[in-house]
Amino acid sequence: MPSYSAQDLEAAERSWRINFINCIVGAKNLHLLLTRSSNGTYNAAIFNSGIHIGSSPPYIGFLLRPTTTPRHTYENLKAYPYATMNAVTESFYQQAHRTHVKLPYGESEIERFGLHLHWEKGEDLPYVGGSPLRARLRLAEEHLIKVNQTRLLVFAIEKVHLSVEPGGDGFFRLDEMGVIAGSGCDAYWRLQYIGREPMERRE
Repeated sequence: MPSYSAQDLEAAERSWRINFINCIVGAKNLHLLLTRSSNGTYNAAIFNSGIHIGSSPPYIGFLLRPTTTPRHTYENLKAYPYATMNAVTESFYQQAHRTHVKLPYGESEIERFGLHLHWEKGEDLPYVGGSPLRARLRLAEEHLIKVNQTRLLVFAIEKVHLSVEPGGDGFFRLDEMGVIAGSGCDAYWRLQYIGREPMERRE
């Protein structure tokens, strides 16, 4: 079994090291975060860093890479602290993948990469059409991670739209919705349900 020290990893070629560390962490669900710029342009950016923060009240988080270069998602959130979260499926993951490309400010990934918008009645931000799991989020707080200048963005969940009916205990299967996972910036995976095990919860 090969072994690698921290010194080995630090000395490795950059792209090798990035891929290696991403494989250690493994695949996670993919989401497009949709935000609105001050001039009304909708920005879509792909994330595989979603984490559960809490369920009562409901909060989730996403990690944002350092803002030493322009991050349109972050700039938009500072101007208008709302976003929609859109789970990525196999049917449009290639378009979603392309949203990692840095476009000039004011140019929309939605139009450039063949995505389309879906509006829910009474809501002021659109969703990504074709996503079976969509949520409206409000930026609640952010935390700078000092070791590498990434930021943890914490969002309150304001509304959720699903293409399936959850079970009696709130559980639903992501694989039946076509949701996929990703690791790193370029690897994509199908989800396969294995089963559930009983949980003992303390009240």
